Amino acid sequence: MNAWAVRGVELPFGSEPRSWWIDASGAAHDQPQPGADLLPGRYVLSGLVDAHAHPAVAAGATGPVALDTTAAHANLIAWAKAGITLVRDVGSPGGVTLELSPAPGTPVLQAAGRFLAPAGRYYPALLGDPVAEADLVSCALAEIGRGAAWVKVIADFPDLAADADAEATYSIDSIARLTAAAHRAGARVAVHSTVPNAGQLVAVGVDSVEHGLGLDESALKDMARRGTAWTPTVGAMLARLDDPDLTPGHRQRLQEGRERLAGLLPAAVRFGVPVLAGTDVTGSIPREVALLSRMGLPPEQALAAASVWPRRFLGADSTVADIVTYHHDPRQDPDQLAHPASVVARGTRLR
Repeated sequence: MNAWAVRGVELPFGSEPRSWWIDASGAAHDQPQPGADLLPGRYVLSGLVDAHAHPAVAAGATGPVALDTTAAHANLIAWAKAGITLVRDVGSPGGVTLELSPAPGTPVLQAAGRFLAPAGRYYPALLGDPVAEADLVSCALAEIGRGAAWVKVIADFPDLAADADAEATYSIDSIARLTAAAHRAGARVAVHSTVPNAGQLVAVGVDSVEHGLGLDESALKDMARRGTAWTPTVGAMLARLDDPDLTPGHRQRLQEGRERLAGLLPAAVRFGVPVLAGTDVTGSIPREVALLSRMGLPPEQALAAASVWPRRFLGADSTVADIVTYHHDPRQDPDQLAHPASVVARGTRLR
């Protein structure tokens, strides 16, 4: 590793420029370090985070497409060069992301293994072997045994064969047992949730709610008490509204969800819920930050949802240098996030 000199306004909440140095081990210092190279840019961030990503999934013409480890690795390299230094993979076909090894030039990856959903209640190209309710706990523990830091449960989904609107896939009692077992095994649980009564999932102790269109203020207050995170994936939700094959009921729920988000997101931050930015398959972090701001978060909070808040929630290693700099303030223009002046991921300069 090189040593780096950094001077700029510390994002997302700073206002005045300051200087600090990163030594060859990745540790930060207030005093100059020998041989340090000055990074370009006037605004500094400790790495972007995509807290709801699928590096092993791509958007196809007729639905999501499963990718192999080579393609998933290439996605991670591209994301790192764009300034994303930490990724939470919330599900991959067959748990393929668990086969990826940490490598220079890639983000830190927290992976969830395969999707857990019953037959007919998730995309066939991604689901692989469906999971019956009686096997939910054992399948989750198998993924944790393979190295999964997270378990991804599809808590509701449309009946694809019947072309019916989304409803619960597993009982709350089963998800409660899965959550307790995962916690005992040292993993955390993320749930795909789009229907009402999401507060029941929060009450049984899941660690993060993905999408969360059925959340309400009561559930948010409970999430704040428990430290449960919310990844609203606003960009992915809006993209789904353009799908001509959506059933009328699903489209109406998405439209209602969009309206609720504008009221619930500021409330979630006010209550202290960890709000995390995530792209799913169709979005991007710059667009997600812009949409979070459009949904009522001040620009610095929208940027925090893609940086310091998920880094804290996911337990990012602060002893290794992750730095992204920008020539212009992305709080004024989120599109600047797509144009970093420099990127240092795990001490390796990528840009």
